Amino acid sequence: MIFLRLASLVAGVLVLISPAILIRVGGMPPDAARASAALACVVLASSGFIMVGMAGQRLRRSALLRTAAAILLGVPTLASAALLWRGSSPAVLWLAGAVIGLSMLLYPTLVYRPVPSLAALLQRRRRHPAPGA
Repeated sequence: MIFLRLASLVAGVLVLISPAILIRVGGMPPDAARASAALACVVLASSGFIMVGMAGQRLRRSALLRTAAAILLGVPTLASAALLWRGSSPAVLWLAGAVIGLSMLLYPTLVYRPVPSLAALLQRRRRHPAPGA
């Protein structure tokens, strides 16, 4: 699991860096509003991977944190699917495929791991009484 969390952190950093590598010189829109919107989308896409990497163990205990991680990982997955559908550059297509692959690997392993039910936890406590009881 630690390797998946480290891969998630690396993916978060690469999602931040890769648009700057793929955009040609002078390729950013001259309009400040469009440029800031593009930057906000990149940061939002990166935040899901960074959150999963940083809060990997806490995801199992908190349903709210799992839901937030699923939503934040859904953003780069949907954006990558749109790039695969409309993209033309091979580098962009490979990057979008890698993001979708890592997202689909992180969903079942870290975000939606089975959590023991409350009944199973109570039954386990009943079988092993506390010492001295």
